[in-house]
Amino acid sequence: MARFHSKKGAFFFKYFFIFSAIVLVGLIIVGTSLMVFLSGFLREQTLDNTVLNAREMASMTSELLESSTTESNPQGAVLVVLNSIDIVSECTGSEIFLCNSQGMLTACGDVLDGFSLNHEICQKHKDFKLSQADMQKASSNGLSEYSTYDNFFQSVHSIAVEPIFAKNELAGFIVVATPISDGVINNLTMVWRLFIFAAALTLILITIAVYLLTEKIAKPIRNLENATRCYAAGDFSYRVPELNSKDELADLITKFNSMATALSYLEESRRSFVANVSHEFKTPMTTIRGFIDGILDGTIPQEKHEYYLTIVSSEIKRLSRMVNMMLNISNIESGNANLKFEHFNMSEKILSTFLGFEQLISNKSITVEGLEDLSEAPVNCDSAMIDQVIYNLVDNAVKFTDNSGKITVKVTSDKKYSYFSITNTGKGIPEKDLIKIFDRFYKVDESRSTDVKNTGLGLFLVKSIVDLHAGKITVESEVNKFTRFTLKLPR
Repeated sequence: MARFHSKKGAFFFKYFFIFSAIVLVGLIIVGTSLMVFLSGFLREQTLDNTVLNAREMASMTSELLESSTTESNPQGAVLVVLNSIDIVSECTGSEIFLCNSQGMLTACGDVLDGFSLNHEICQKHKDFKLSQADMQKASSNGLSEYSTYDNFFQSVHSIAVEPIFAKNELAGFIVVATPISDGVINNLTMVWRLFIFAAALTLILITIAVYLLTEKIAKPIRNLENATRCYAAGDFSYRVPELNSKDELADLITKFNSMATALSYLEESRRSFVANVSHEFKTPMTTIRGFIDGILDGTIPQEKHEYYLTIVSSEIKRLSRMVNMMLNISNIESGNANLKFEHFNMSEKILSTFLGFEQLISNKSITVEGLEDLSEAPVNCDSAMIDQVIYNLVDNAVKFTDNSGKITVKVTSDKKYSYFSITNTGKGIPEKDLIKIFDRFYKVDESRSTDVKNTGLGLFLVKSIVDLHAGKITVESEVNKFTRFTLKLPR
């Protein structure tokens, strides 16, 4: 059997790109939010550290200045302050200035020459000066801000200005300026690298997860595709491997295989039906042709003409019933059946039908019970179609009753329905076949093996007609004992 395969991997790539896009968009949103939050946090942290450094430097300077008034070496106190400025500046990456009470720059870490004091102000910071407004604000509660301080710095710095008091008098200011960009960018770069690593790891995990997931789904789908192509080519032997799970896909495959089994059975039945119908048409047509040709060419003597014409008429009626049966099934299935509802007594049709089988019943010495006790069974149905139902049920009962057997007929009714049951003795129907007895083309081989004229459509037509009338038909049987069909029709 040929196998067909779809483009392998298409399912995986489709869902991989979908899941990856969703995750990447989520990561970008989270990463961007994280960067914005972290950037603000680092800016605030930098400013807090700058303010803290400025306060500590101002406090230390105040203490040194106050102690220098009683000591003989004020030069040493200034040297200690500037050395501290230089150390803190190197450790924090900040620029630290010492200004007098008028806001003029007096010293910075760059004026140190080794361990000696260079009294010249460095050229780099010589133009730095605190504004009057900043001095007033710093004198009370200190000053902290983000700025370039009137473009004195090339980039935005976190700036803190703290006052220096000596003997409760303003002696000057400590200015600490820390560049924001360097520290923030370094920290953000580190976080960004961790983010990229996490995103790459996530994509790897997504690839593995999507591959396992899509392979679990795609493999059964490919099997389903193979099956549909095989069925389209007329090969119903292929079955999709079942899944060891209880999800929708496993349920679909189970139902798909059940459908395949039904299609296989239907196809086999169709072929059998075509063969049977061909045989059914060929046999009476051959008989009819043989007898007609015999009459026309004189092979059959004139005194036998009536006898053989009777046989020809019987065969023609059988052909007509077969054609009508197939036409009725076709009309019912296509929804074109035109029902002509009318009220009539079903018991009268049962009696007239049995009269038509009188000769066959007599030939097999069958005993029929219940006909003399038939009560009125009113129904509101299509008379012609119910004729076919009763005819098929009686025909089956007579056909499959053993010689010297018995047929029992019973009719009852209530306010809504009338019931007709017909029971015959005989081989019966095996239990495994009871649920299929009304299927199209179905024949029970063991019990129907002697029925060479059966096409497997009679009971299917019966059930179709009964369903069309909102009725019901059921069957009971015990092997080698009896078979009973019960018909329920609305009044």
